[in-house]
Amino acid sequence: MSKKPSISTYGFRWGIIRDPIYDYIPFNKDVEGKIIDTPYVQRLRRIHQLQIAHFIYPGADHKRFQHSLGVMHLTGMFSEHLLTMLTTAEGEELLEGYSILELVEASRIAGLLHDIGHGPYSHSFEESILSKSKKLREEGLGDHELVGLALIECTSLGDMIDKIGKEFKLENLKDLVLKLIKPYDPAAPTIIRLLQKVVKNWIYPADIMDFLIRDSYYAGTKEYGTIDYYRLIFYSYPYKDLIVMDEKNINTLRSFLQSRQYMFDTVYLHPICRSFEHTIQLMLKNVKEELELENRVLEIKEGKPKRYLELDDYSILYMVTNLSENKENVKLAKEYTKDLLYRRKRWKPVGKPYDISLPTHEAPFFYRFGDPASASKEIFEVLSEKLEDAGFKEYVNLFWVDHSMRRSLPALPYPLHTVHLARRVKDKIEIVDGVPISKILEEAGLKPKITFTIYGPTVLLEDYSVRKKLETIASEVFKEVFGTTPGVTM
Repeated sequence: MSKKPSISTYGFRWGIIRDPIYDYIPFNKDVEGKIIDTPYVQRLRRIHQLQIAHFIYPGADHKRFQHSLGVMHLTGMFSEHLLTMLTTAEGEELLEGYSILELVEASRIAGLLHDIGHGPYSHSFEESILSKSKKLREEGLGDHELVGLALIECTSLGDMIDKIGKEFKLENLKDLVLKLIKPYDPAAPTIIRLLQKVVKNWIYPADIMDFLIRDSYYAGTKEYGTIDYYRLIFYSYPYKDLIVMDEKNINTLRSFLQSRQYMFDTVYLHPICRSFEHTIQLMLKNVKEELELENRVLEIKEGKPKRYLELDDYSILYMVTNLSENKENVKLAKEYTKDLLYRRKRWKPVGKPYDISLPTHEAPFFYRFGDPASASKEIFEVLSEKLEDAGFKEYVNLFWVDHSMRRSLPALPYPLHTVHLARRVKDKIEIVDGVPISKILEEAGLKPKITFTIYGPTVLLEDYSVRKKLETIASEVFKEVFGTTPGVTM
């Protein structure tokens, strides 16, 4: 099975990029090559794919640039496969006036650009700046996907895509790229909803398949990245706006879901990763005014992305280090910067984390707390009281509560209860069964959960007697808030 897209026959000049995951990633020089060479994409060479995971897994030093190329590659394979099957079975009228060429090319570019909105340290920037700013949320810039959309819609990047598209008779290229990157809309054309699933809005989109394979490879946890992406793609079929799976492929999906859970538990949510991500968030919060981080994002919608494009994992450390130390918040931010530069662990988990299994117990949990953030707030309030009673009043503000509601298992922008199983009968697709995703997870030995972890200052936890006392307090806190001690699921 050729790894080079068949759309190469349409007259594009093709090049190849050597890649440790796929051996070679083909790209067309006429359209994709020009976009790859823009500052918008080249900046991703300076943003780590796994934020700070290289502090624990030294090999995990790869960048979002490699991941974006990988997503482009898988998106091209996946979209062309589905569209070829669709037109063979039903005819080209289902393409809603578009050609396979422009749909595949738009999908590949959407895969290439899906992460360009990330700020320095990716999700830490999103959690501390984008999602916390009321003004950014009101302007439709509250997460990295919306920022990426604005970078295409409001800057020279979008103009370039439009110009290149028209030059190569891909008249709808920019419009299609924008539609594929926009948030899921149930009223969007069927073909758009189908291809959005290829890029990101699905159980196994190109985005997730690539980051699991790539991240496990670089982290050295290759046992968690054994994903048969070829089989996942080529045993998937289009059915209206759905991606349905061949009935023979259910075990491949189970294996994929296991890899996803193991990577989140082992790598993405590693306690030291979370500790340093908290350090990054505090560093960014303390200098958001001095570095005008909010304004840099807002300027994108004015067609002035230059100051946002200046931000990456390296430049932010330089900017903070060179701020004048005339304010207490800046001094504190510089201390956090030193923690990052010298890998100083400021926090460690206190005692055992507390797991709440989903979906079995999610109704009473969400009825009581509303969301994990509210539960974390209540945990911290109870913790503060107990720390003060135990003589740790001066250290209370150095403790914090983390929760792992970070999509370790499928979470989509609309309810997904069933995976549709199908078979091919000649060129037609027949739905033969529907399996609840909860059943697939259960058969794979997986259980969705929220994990709450209390973190405390390392300086306290280094003393054994103090650590044991704090662990007892943490256990009492969970028992008071949730009704049971850690290890006994709510």
